[in-house]
Amino acid sequence: MRIGELARRSGASPRSIRYYESVGLLASRRDSRGYREFDDTTIAQIAKIKLLLRVGLDITDIVVMLPREDTSEIVYCTRAQQRIDEQIARIERQQTLLSEARSLLVELQRVGQVTATVRPSTEPVRAVSGNRTAGIR
Repeated sequence: MRIGELARRSGASPRSIRYYESVGLLASRRDSRGYREFDDTTIAQIAKIKLLLRVGLDITDIVVMLPREDTSEIVYCTRAQQRIDEQIARIERQQTLLSEARSLLVELQRVGQVTATVRPSTEPVRAVSGNRTAGIR
């Protein structure tokens, strides 16, 4: 499939697709007119890339961690393994935080006040209001 169809089916922009290809995360072949042609498996690879980006990894981490579409290899190095471990720990902290926040909100919804004890955190908080984000300490 050509890049336009891939963009439509994957939800990624053609520009992103070209970028993912340029850093080695996607593979294409050229047809007789020079147009990129992608396999159907590229859609799943883009979904993996987008998921990892959504959870906070940057593209340089993804390039090191994610196997290329045209191979089944993952080139592990100490730094890649460290980044994977860091991201897993970060996601686990987020899951705990979300669970605690959900419990607090459910109690507020049902009882009208919060009686549960919330443990203090030393992590900085990012407050989001509309389209603005402000760091709060």
